[in-house]
Amino acid sequence: MRIGLDFGTTNSSAAIYDGSQVRLLPLDPVNVNPGILRSTLFMTREGAAYLGREALNRFTEGNVGREVEYEWKYIGDAEVTFADFGTIQQALYVKVDANAPGRLFQSLKTGLRDRSFSRTNVFGTLYTLEELIAIVLRMILERAEAVLDTQVTSMVIGRPVFYSLDPASNELAFQRMQAACKLAGLPEVTFLEEPTAAALAYAQTVRRAEHVLVFDFGGGTLDVTVMRLDGSGSRQILAIDGVPVGGDLLDQRLVMGRLLPHFGEGATLGSRRLPFPTHVLDHLCEWQQIIDLTQPHYLEIIDEAIAIGDRPRELRALRSLVRQNYGLPLYEAVESAKVRLSDARETVLSMHMGEIAFDEVIPRWDFDRLIGPDVRAVEQCIDRALAAADLFPHDIDVVLRTGGSSRVPRFVKMLTTKFGADRLQEMDVFTGVASGLALAAAG
Repeated sequence: MRIGLDFGTTNSSAAIYDGSQVRLLPLDPVNVNPGILRSTLFMTREGAAYLGREALNRFTEGNVGREVEYEWKYIGDAEVTFADFGTIQQALYVKVDANAPGRLFQSLKTGLRDRSFSRTNVFGTLYTLEELIAIVLRMILERAEAVLDTQVTSMVIGRPVFYSLDPASNELAFQRMQAACKLAGLPEVTFLEEPTAAALAYAQTVRRAEHVLVFDFGGGTLDVTVMRLDGSGSRQILAIDGVPVGGDLLDQRLVMGRLLPHFGEGATLGSRRLPFPTHVLDHLCEWQQIIDLTQPHYLEIIDEAIAIGDRPRELRALRSLVRQNYGLPLYEAVESAKVRLSDARETVLSMHMGEIAFDEVIPRWDFDRLIGPDVRAVEQCIDRALAAADLFPHDIDVVLRTGGSSRVPRFVKMLTTKFGADRLQEMDVFTGVASGLALAAAG
């Protein structure tokens, strides 16, 4: 039994090919679409692990709205030696969140390229990034085998063209992913670039020779593959390229570009009208980093700013965001607004929780402005791939769009301008890669 697995930054999916058709596996029975598994892991204080939509539900039920309470916790003793006094034993204590029921992990795949993310403490147990990803992979394997009622013997797993543009970080990420697969006890594993997998799925429908550009735009990366299909199932890869631009980054652009004034940006403090520290608001760039602001020294900064600042309502909203764990709902609201902008000319991004209350009207043109640098980076990536393939835009017969972010209108417009609307073709944005990986596994 061979399966294909698209382990994505935001979503994951798995599929098999029985010789006549591809079948997606229902990895997440709790999700609206069981064939799409949110790539989220929730670890409880007792060490239990939950995956996908259930992970998000358990985090939301136990954490959102819960006020963080810190207490001093004894972590051990240390020997300290002084020149004049000799050696003494010193008890070590740290402040910890006393009532947190669990930790939620998202976008673990993105962390593969980050050297600073080596390990994390989950209620007293240290986990490396590879170990956390291994837990996810093992649970996916177990679910797949339960659905298939047989043992999986081999897997083809998708990978980005580049985890990072830095060669050393790119190599580190791939080594970590391989280590995670080994720790998970996966059967024989091979890797295939995700856009190549998408092209495999498309190739099943092609009956003539074509030059194809695959535009695979997911939550963490944009991957491009240029290939030639001969119409009989064979393919020749002409060029691959990629950039670390994805849906998560586009969400960050909205938060940092439009929402900071609702959380105290521009506030001045005291009679000297000192600016509110920007490094505090910098933590809003990712919902996981918002959790860092629950540390006591940050909370003291925020409380003092509320007392002496000229924007107390917005600063109280920041305190509520931090202390009551509203970071995840904030980013979920942002993601939903981003999706709505794919169809609407403008949308209202609203949040009314705790002391947070705002309704921000976001026109699509302003979202386009905020993501301008990312559009340019993506277009440069496409141009590099075409140059490496020794082709021009008019030589491309079909542009395959896959991945949730490939629906963002500004990127569709860029592709239309470069290649023409008649050459653009959308695959199943969430499962097209998994289908191709299943074909590769069966072949």
